[in-house]
Formats: sequence, C-alpha cells, structure tokens
Amino acid sequence: MPEPPVRKITARSSLLVPPVTEVAQVASPAKERNDEDQIVEIVSRLGRRYTRDQISTAELTSRVRTFYSGFATARIRSFVGIFVERLVRRSIETPTAKP
Repeated sequence: MPEPPVRKITARSSLLVPPVTEVAQVASPAKERNDEDQIVEIVSRLGRRYTRDQISTAELTSRVRTFYSGFATARIRSFVGIFVERLVRRSIETPTAKP
C-alpha cells in the first residue's frame, strides 16, 4: 500500500501565517469596538422598550455592561448580544423580594 505524500513546511511557507501575537493584536481593537457597538445597540433597544420609571438609563447601561462582562472570555461571540439582552430584560421584569 503506497504511503500518502508528506508535505514539507519550509521557512517560506511559514511566512504566510502570522505569529499568534500579531493576530491577537490585530483582532483585539476590532473586537473591543464591536463589543462597544453591541452594548450601545442593546441599551438603545431596551431604552425604547422600558420607560424611565421602570429603569433609569444609567442603571440600564450598568446592567448591560455587567452582564456583557460576564461573557468576556466566551470564545464564540455570535450570540453574546442576544444573551445579554435577555438577561437584562429578565432582571428588569422579575420583581425582587424586599425584606
């Protein structure tokens, strides 16, 4: 049975893939900008949904940022905005027990 061909990696082919540190530096500012855009969108949507009597803008922003920071280490970021929005809505709509 013939063996499959082996592909040799040369110094030249390794230049096509940037080092991990460069990838992280390039991706980081775009990720932060995207996160901030999502936070602003969530606050805007929820601000239209709830009156100022239900929750102040400052409290709404604080809750969104708090829940969003809980997903800071999430590797898959596609649904973070949806999760955060649902968590904030639930925190507003669920009455808290006061002693």
